Amino acid sequence: MKRSMIVAALLLTAAVAGVGYGQVDFLVNARPASILIDSSGGKFSAEGADGRVSMSQVYAMPNISLGAGIEFGDAYLDITGGGGVVINDTFRSFLLQASLALNYTLSESLIAGPRLGLVYFPDPDWTENDDVDFDDSFGLLAGLQLSMGDKIQYLVSVDLIDVNFDADFDSGVVSEDDELDLSGIAFQFGVRGEF
Repeated sequence: MKRSMIVAALLLTAAVAGVGYGQVDFLVNARPASILIDSSGGKFSAEGADGRVSMSQVYAMPNISLGAGIEFGDAYLDITGGGGVVINDTFRSFLLQASLALNYTLSESLIAGPRLGLVYFPDPDWTENDDVDFDDSFGLLAGLQLSMGDKIQYLVSVDLIDVNFDADFDSGVVSEDDELDLSGIAFQFGVRGEF
């Protein structure tokens, strides 16, 4: 999947290369109402002296990004970077992301299109105790986004996220998994500002 996403990013870049561009806007994308649903099929769990703890498969993922929007005729290229957090009952991590989106004008106040991105999760944390440590990890993001409005717009995106965290266990902790597969679908809602 990672190879396919890289090829798609290159094709997206090639699609807009050589086309004259128009207006350039400063963008702010705030997605406070975002959830990630782990669709990997397995529920990560670990058993230690305090008993077995299983991780929920639903995560809150609020995030914000800044960048530039470049107009290419009826298309609009967003180049953004930002940060946020992924959190549930037993896991949390900050996230840093960079994304590229190619939006097409569907009407005067509606744009939609694909987006691709790279997401970095530094220092993820198992919140139950110190018996499980996760390594930093990079992940990929691919999806569709839709914006409705004028300068301040409603922003909706549905993204596939693919990321794995290697897990290290203290002695006395048993788990069936040696990694946390956090691949899933993110539903993200928020606002987009063009200035």
